[in-house]
Amino acid sequence: MRRIIIGSAALFLAASLASAATPGDAIKYRQAIMNTLSGHVAAISLITSGKVEHQEYLLSHAEALAAGGDQIGKIFPAGSGNGKTEALPLIWQEPEKFQKAADTAKAATAGLLDAIKGGDKEAIGKAMKPVFDACKGCHDRYRKED
Repeated sequence: MRRIIIGSAALFLAASLASAATPGDAIKYRQAIMNTLSGHVAAISLITSGKVEHQEYLLSHAEALAAGGDQIGKIFPAGSGNGKTEALPLIWQEPEKFQKAADTAKAATAGLLDAIKGGDKEAIGKAMKPVFDACKGCHDRYRKED
């Protein structure tokens, strides 16, 4: 009886996991991550430009941005290019080039985090440019125009 219960639980878990990974869900997850990245970049920009006084949150925004940057190369699984998405098919047609762009974004967001941890305003300003460039470069090549 114990084997039947354990076996049934394992099958239920496997079925649940398999059904959760639909292309539509992958697109929604990807869009949530990208919107989050955009929000953290905007928050960091507002704080570092002095437009808002929330210096105490700068590090948490940078940590979240770097964590999201780490995901970029992983959130475009095969089969998730169809549906309501702004991703161009080129992502899946040239996966090595796309991965290189994702790695650039990952390195840029990690570099910004390091600069923010260092606390040098000039270094933080310099570290923002590679983040903006990585976002723009990837969007220019792999995202549908608005």
